[in-house]
Amino acid sequence: MSTKPITPLAAIMGLVAGVATITILVVVARATDHDSFAKGIAIGGATAIVVLGVLWWRGARGGAAARIASGNADERERRITREARADTGVAMMAAGIGMTIATLWDVEAEAVGAVILWTGLLTFLISAGVRVRRS
Repeated sequence: MSTKPITPLAAIMGLVAGVATITILVVVARATDHDSFAKGIAIGGATAIVVLGVLWWRGARGGAAARIASGNADERERRITREARADTGVAMMAAGIGMTIATLWDVEAEAVGAVILWTGLLTFLISAGVRVRRS
């Protein structure tokens, strides 16, 4: 394997930077009276930090997702991730075009954003899952 794993110090600094960013965003959202937005940032950000922390901790033992998140991915896993991201870009572009046309029929902006983001997330997960199973 020709990869250099992420050092524990770099991983810890990344998690600390993520927590600091979430804290600042929550403080700003609360200061501008956007309580629901602040709660969403806190819950979503904390969930993401915990998941990334667990994946980094699992490292090479945790399967493809943990190896990719911890920086221990080999060439095959990097190729799988790169190709899944490419599929995601194409799907999100198609969703964006479709939802742009849908706005002609007064579709709400929140629905447009939600469709594009969910399309990206589901496409990436499905594409990466299929590619991991095939190779």
